[in-house]
Amino acid sequence: MKLTPSSIKGRLFIWFFVFTSILLITGGIFLYFEVKGIILNSIDKTLHSKEQLITGLLHEEHGGVELELSEIILGEYSIPRSGHYYKIIMNGNVIAASPSLADEDFNLTPGAPEYYDKNINEKIYTATGPDKEPIRILHHRIEAFGKSLDVFVAESIRESIGMMNTFRYFLIILIPASILIACLGGLWITKQSLEPVKTFSSTIKTITHKNLSEKIEAGAEELSALAGSFNEMLSRLQGAFEAEKNLISDASHELKTPVSVIKAQCDVLLQKERSAAEYKEAVETIRSVSENMGRLIKDLLSLARLDSGILLPVMFKEVSLNECILKAVGLAEPLAKKKPVVIKMSLAKDILLHGDEDRLTEALLNIIENAVNYNKANGNVEISAVRDNNAVHISISDTGIGIKKEDMGRLFERFHRADTARNTEGTGLGLSIVKSIIEAHGGEVKVESELGKGSRFTISLYC
Repeated sequence: MKLTPSSIKGRLFIWFFVFTSILLITGGIFLYFEVKGIILNSIDKTLHSKEQLITGLLHEEHGGVELELSEIILGEYSIPRSGHYYKIIMNGNVIAASPSLADEDFNLTPGAPEYYDKNINEKIYTATGPDKEPIRILHHRIEAFGKSLDVFVAESIRESIGMMNTFRYFLIILIPASILIACLGGLWITKQSLEPVKTFSSTIKTITHKNLSEKIEAGAEELSALAGSFNEMLSRLQGAFEAEKNLISDASHELKTPVSVIKAQCDVLLQKERSAAEYKEAVETIRSVSENMGRLIKDLLSLARLDSGILLPVMFKEVSLNECILKAVGLAEPLAKKKPVVIKMSLAKDILLHGDEDRLTEALLNIIENAVNYNKANGNVEISAVRDNNAVHISISDTGIGIKKEDMGRLFERFHRADTARNTEGTGLGLSIVKSIIEAHGGEVKVESELGKGSRFTISLYC
């Protein structure tokens, strides 16, 4: 699915709507039951205080239990259906009841309790009162004067229920209104927040290979890091395009000369009959030029593969460095014998590292072949490898013609060939391939040289 600023905005809005709705509804429900609990707890405390007051007025008289009505008959308990009731039962018989009940047979013993304290044998119920109003009832069973007494104290909660209902209706209106306001605000904030993204996206669409040098403005502080990374990517892409253009241009130039030589040789041969020696000489020239073209094409393919990211650390395996060096020396031996040049090796205990064995061998071979090609007759090439903590340093030195100081800076550039190397066979890509392979392994290549005395290449790899 293609993500656009509009689809992102829609998704953000939906998630914001869902999250806000759940948060407000959950908060409203929690708040409602919290308030309800506080109100009912306050009523329960009042009932408990009144129950203790009534229980304290009980006394024994003439072998029975009586309540000093004269002390509590006045006030809220004296008004019929006032919403304040009490009743005391002993052995199934009512021994006292508030005048406000106006009917001593009214039952204050409903079903299952909402609260029960087993330690003090106290229960709390919610039921319907004598005036059809909701009431809160506290039932306390006590042992006094050698008898078991059931004390009931009830309080009307009509006003409290009305207040809770009003609060609930208020929440029912407030929560949707809050959700609506929050979502409208969230929609506006989302729109404003994504406006720079929309502008950023529109600007990106205008980027082509023709205007990679243009930089993208962030438009918002939040996008500055993204814009910076994108501009760095554009710079890398521009560099890659420039390198590709230069590579194509240089390759065309390098291939044009051998193709022209082959064509010229063929034209000369076809002009008239030639001797066998002339045909042989022309064919040998064509063969030599063709071999050089083959090396050039091979090196170009190697560079193309390296540029495409064929060497990734996740694909590396454990390889023997000594094995890579021995393979490279074995491949270079025929060339060294032909020169002639003596290759000497000084290898320490085998070193294992993560890498690509074939590519590392190729990099070492390129340097060793250069050391042989640009060496003096009966010269030496010395190869050593030493380990230093977590790094291994491979040194390849020769007794050859050396490199001019002005050529040192461009030594690893593609198709660059120093003046001293013009008369030697090569493509000018070998050291570029070396640099790409070693850097892909997280290492580096350094060179030291003195004109007329030789050169030393040092490869550093990390174990």
